[in-house]
Amino acid sequence: MKRRLFNWIAVITLAFTIASCVDKTPLTGTQQVYAGKWIASDGTYIQIYLDGGGDFKGSNTSIEGGATSIKGNEINIGLGPVQKTFKITKQPYTTAGKISIELDGIEFTKTSP
Repeated sequence: MKRRLFNWIAVITLAFTIASCVDKTPLTGTQQVYAGKWIASDGTYIQIYLDGGGDFKGSNTSIEGGATSIKGNEINIGLGPVQKTFKITKQPYTTAGKISIELDGIEFTKTSP
């Protein structure tokens, strides 16, 4: 019984892992400006990869190895049922040599390409 339950859990985990990999769509040329690691003053960060992958770390939620979608003025990072959607309230801009973006009214600064 325990072995059967373990096998079932392993199959479900593998299915979610494969599904999360399949759903990744590489960023288009116009979306590549969003690629990189962006950090807010409270330590919250998002990492967007050119291959369409993404990570998010907030105070209560963490997503690693998720899929990123950018549509209109929204960025969504998700892995299975765990999703985080940000509204782009200000497009990427440069001030004093630093690249920043405003998501949900919060400024994030780019720390890596």
